Amino acid sequence: MVRNTWAANSSLFLRGSLAIGFIGFALSGVSRAEEEKELRVRSIAPDDSTRTSTAVIVPSGMNLAHTAQFLPLDERGSIIGPERAAEQAEVVLDRLESALKAAGTGLDRVVKVNVYAARTDVLPAFRTAFSARMTGQARPALTVVVGILAHPEALVAIDAVAVTSEPVRPLASAPAGQRSGAALAILPAEARVYVSGQAEPSTDLAEATRGTLKSLDKTLAYLGLDKSHVVQLKAFLEPMSAAAVVEREMTTFFGAGAVPPLVYVEWRSSPTQPIEIELIASAGPRTEQTAVESLTPTGMKASPVFSKVVRVNRGHLIYLSGLYGSPQTKGTEQVEAIFKTLEKVLAETGSDFRHLAKATYYVTDDEASRALNDLRPKYYDAEIPPAASKAIVPGVGADGKTVTLDMIGVTIPHESANPPK
Repeated sequence: MVRNTWAANSSLFLRGSLAIGFIGFALSGVSRAEEEKELRVRSIAPDDSTRTSTAVIVPSGMNLAHTAQFLPLDERGSIIGPERAAEQAEVVLDRLESALKAAGTGLDRVVKVNVYAARTDVLPAFRTAFSARMTGQARPALTVVVGILAHPEALVAIDAVAVTSEPVRPLASAPAGQRSGAALAILPAEARVYVSGQAEPSTDLAEATRGTLKSLDKTLAYLGLDKSHVVQLKAFLEPMSAAAVVEREMTTFFGAGAVPPLVYVEWRSSPTQPIEIELIASAGPRTEQTAVESLTPTGMKASPVFSKVVRVNRGHLIYLSGLYGSPQTKGTEQVEAIFKTLEKVLAETGSDFRHLAKATYYVTDDEASRALNDLRPKYYDAEIPPAASKAIVPGVGADGKTVTLDMIGVTIPHESANPPK
């Protein structure tokens, strides 16, 4: 059995109070104005053994570099280290580090990492490589999902979010060996929007992708934005072997050299819905409106369990590691435990269920999926639920567990919004 330390820590989270690590300085006696000036990331329950944290709070004044999903490929698109998970882990970390350096940041400023593994048994090799490389103070939040990757021989892939002093930069070229999509784009310290996954029906993947991109374009127009505001797209698709089809449609839609960073996740869906696409975009200057807004574009119907769009106007972002319930329990019990853990983390970070920006639910079976449908109304405010995507995937990175929750929250913006010391 493969033990996932991150998952184990999530399961045990409710047994104790949270520790809070402050990267670079201590907040004791620091005013809110001074804190804004210092702009320091705060790690919640940092774990030096895994080099990760349960959550990371990023001050609203920080720019955020969002990367593409990096695969272990050479410049020709061939796999590096076939069937050697440790070598592939080093390659994707090299790719990540190189992209971050080009944007004036680095591994020591990473706040969130998403890991995609072809099989659960490759995760120990990645954990070893990751821990060895994260030698700085950064203890990012981390989420794991298991499934076929965009190259059939790839065992591991990653994307990440890191703070950077650069407010904007031209889209960089595609990652080594990958056909389309910039290696990195920057989400400036302004208002930000998270658009839930959209999907237009078709049995043809290319047609479904085109239709979905047109739908997203309409959503951007409703928000007063355009393609140039998009910082990252995540596509849930089946089959993953057809990722090149999606890449071609992305290039046609955005234009050559203008495709934002792309992330791909294998999911299980119906033949008439082969793809769903979500996006993150910059939304211009902040306003004094509600910190978190739930928006429903024209022609769409509001849902009590997820917002079609969430706009974050104020407040610091909170990146959570993937949350898990207890292993070998029913889906309902796992989901209930996850939401109880989430409730505790939000309280400790100065947030609540009315200040959630984006949720991604990864489930491995219909039972866990139904449990999410049944339990979300119990916790979410129907007027302002998070933007969300839910994907049925082959695995969630931990034995005996069928669901994990990846969440981005927002601190409640008032004078005492700092987390407990």
